[in-house]
Amino acid sequence: MKNQFSWTQQWYPISPISYLDPAEPTPVNLLGKKLVIWRDKNENWVVMDDACPHKLARLSLGKINADGTLMCRHHGWCFNSEGKCTKIPMLAGSEAEETACKSERSQVTTYPTKVAQNLLWVWPDHSLTAFADCTSKQPATIPETELDIHATDWYMFEAPVGYTVSVESSFDPSHAQFLHEGIGSFSPEKTVPIQQFENIGEITGQGGFTLKHSGYNLSNKDMEATRKFTPPSANTTIYKYANGKSNLFQLYFVPTKPGYCRYIVKFLTGVNSTSKNPFFNLLPQYFQTGLQHISGYKLGDQDLAMMHSQETLESSIQKPWTKAYFMPAKSDVGVVTFRKWLDEFAGGSPAWSGDIKTSFQELDEQQLFDRWHRHTKHCPSCRSSLMLIEKLQRICNISTVVFAVLTLLLIIISVPVQLAVISTIIAVVSSLAFYLLDDLKHRFLSSVPKRGIPWVKLYKNQVKIG
Repeated sequence: MKNQFSWTQQWYPISPISYLDPAEPTPVNLLGKKLVIWRDKNENWVVMDDACPHKLARLSLGKINADGTLMCRHHGWCFNSEGKCTKIPMLAGSEAEETACKSERSQVTTYPTKVAQNLLWVWPDHSLTAFADCTSKQPATIPETELDIHATDWYMFEAPVGYTVSVESSFDPSHAQFLHEGIGSFSPEKTVPIQQFENIGEITGQGGFTLKHSGYNLSNKDMEATRKFTPPSANTTIYKYANGKSNLFQLYFVPTKPGYCRYIVKFLTGVNSTSKNPFFNLLPQYFQTGLQHISGYKLGDQDLAMMHSQETLESSIQKPWTKAYFMPAKSDVGVVTFRKWLDEFAGGSPAWSGDIKTSFQELDEQQLFDRWHRHTKHCPSCRSSLMLIEKLQRICNISTVVFAVLTLLLIIISVPVQLAVISTIIAVVSSLAFYLLDDLKHRFLSSVPKRGIPWVKLYKNQVKIG
């Protein structure tokens, strides 16, 4: 069918450019396929299969040479930006090396890439016409708006929940009042039933659909919302308020592998969100960003808990969503529309590469609320923040030992007691600072508390049972 959706012949935003290290290869998954991202000597970003044709070692474990080739760490085979093998050390300078490098079996498949709005996009089709086919489409970038699209940075994380439940949740705005109670102004008591929620225009396999709906709480009841789904990843949401102001939410959902989805998001508002705290502004910029990131995990944890519980039940009852879901309200139109698009045009779920098993795996809290794999290891600001914390901890350790020993020496040589007291206070403060820094460090690694009862408290007065 002409209107049928192809999962591979599409542009996917794979990473913000700011999250990529031009000096190191970066591994990534897309549609269950292992890929590697790296930059060549011409400063072009390259995406290719993450497998050396020699013995299938991961090229993402390799290094980028000074000549702009990617070297496999296993045996030193090198590849250029077109995926052609340029060097085989164990055949160096021989006619056999030249023959092997020309062989199709020594080549690595590369994929079309494009940089747009500070995102790296990839076209994950391996057909011979991929580089020509990709020119017929453009990435689903942020549309023109009166808001400054560069006012905020992209935020990326890898959620341990699937693509389908992730996208459908973004078309279900009414859940915020209940699931996110206690965050911002979200509260069940402020809920307003959505009066209008409808699809406008045609629903197509390639073009997706556009929805309009009214507000869902007391503060936005008079606003008009437009949500446009551009397959396979983009949900562009614009809130327009009666006072003329608007907000834009750009959400990308990238199906990386079964049970996981990469989120790349940006929220644009007309409000200047720069911190007014002078002490905070004295911190290194990366540390400011890291602290902002860890302050926002509560909302994401609430989403993950609910979506994972939904996937767990859905996998156990073995029913199609049309039988498992009961959707009687106007507010359900977004979920129904997305699910119908997925069934009618896209085979009901992402088309995973190869023979990948898609059986559901239930996660415990340590896995579900792991922050390192979810975000920190991907984010240069959060990684740098961790390194700074560890450096400060080493200083605290040294300070504690030095001043504790100094206190003993001062007592032994009978100097004025005030000096021994000062030395003791410094040792105690250093020890306390190490303790506090250790707690801060843990907040970059997990939502599960480091001390005490190891469960995640999602709500203020929540009591855990079972």
